[in-house]
Amino acid sequence: MQLFEIAQKIVDSTMEVIDNRNVNIMDRDGMIIASGEKTRLNTYHKGADDVIKSGKIIEIYPKEVPDYPGAKEGVNLPIRVGDKIVSVVGVYGHPNEVRIIANLVKRAVELSLEQHVISEQVKLVTDLKQQILRKLIYDVDLEKHDEEILCLAKLVNVDLEINRYAIILEIKHYSIQDSLEFLKIVNKLEAFLEAQHYLEQDDFYGVINQYLVIFKKLPSNKTADQKDLLRLMSQDIDRQYGYETRIARGSFHPGLSGYRKSYQEARSLLKINAHDGIRDINVMEVTVDYLLNQIGGEELEHFVRPIYQKILDKKGRIQPWIIETIKALFEHHFKLAEAANALFIHKNTMAYRIKRIQTLTGLSIGDNFHHTVMLNLLGIYVERLQKATRANSQ
Repeated sequence: MQLFEIAQKIVDSTMEVIDNRNVNIMDRDGMIIASGEKTRLNTYHKGADDVIKSGKIIEIYPKEVPDYPGAKEGVNLPIRVGDKIVSVVGVYGHPNEVRIIANLVKRAVELSLEQHVISEQVKLVTDLKQQILRKLIYDVDLEKHDEEILCLAKLVNVDLEINRYAIILEIKHYSIQDSLEFLKIVNKLEAFLEAQHYLEQDDFYGVINQYLVIFKKLPSNKTADQKDLLRLMSQDIDRQYGYETRIARGSFHPGLSGYRKSYQEARSLLKINAHDGIRDINVMEVTVDYLLNQIGGEELEHFVRPIYQKILDKKGRIQPWIIETIKALFEHHFKLAEAANALFIHKNTMAYRIKRIQTLTGLSIGDNFHHTVMLNLLGIYVERLQKATRANSQ
């Protein structure tokens, strides 16, 4: 703890409530590190030195001032944090007049320092947790030095051997670029999720880039229903704060490396469009989408690009209605009426669009399983191209 960093603030705030009677704070060497009289800063105070050495209160009367170099009349008391004397506080004035005030000031200073110590400890624990979180997610050689991270985790009472899976929560329209506002929102969300018991004692969480990352304890009861967790979490956040969120959940993987694998799954799921903003890998449709999205760029370029070229117009562009139609069909499980309603078009218009896409691509949509999968891959390929174009234009 750097006492001098907060000592002057304590002196200034204390003097305001004791009629600006001078207050000094001295370190363990008897040097004045904070004072209402700035000319006395960094000077020696024998009274404080004696307090440090004896652990007793030193009262200096006017006639005794010459015996205490650097001191004036007043009361000097030891400041303890726990069982340790960390500094001395002195209040100027005749001891008979300031004795009661000095004891009140002593307690106020001790409370301020105790609060500072607690705040520093909380900050240290938070920083260590962030460090552990980053190692779990980004360290590809984690298993080679697992003892180091397990030791760090014990310091902050985190048991990494508990089975957990990753949940990533993204707040739309806020990013790390709005760092101060973003952190305020995340702190508010963490407190809310704790109060609503979405975050529990054995959950491990923190902020990574623009995401709130939660490693949630896997329920010991395998029959426990977790399907609604993400939906309820999203609804409660929206109801309480009006934040639009995207939430993704990865599956459980054993071992320390499992944290990274589960995070990567959830991170990949966030890239997949979902009309309700929720992507849970334990839902079969989401699992299939995830697997399809793991297909490498080379394979898509080789096998899907020829189909993509068939849907380009004469200027080499793709008509927006084609992609929005494909997305709507998959999001609504090829139920034409629902897909049409989502796009605010007539059912007959949707039927015409499907026929037109079938003519352009040569794919039999909805009737042939393999053709339908290829159409899905076409949608993935176009989405990747569009993201790459946006990234290059920034």
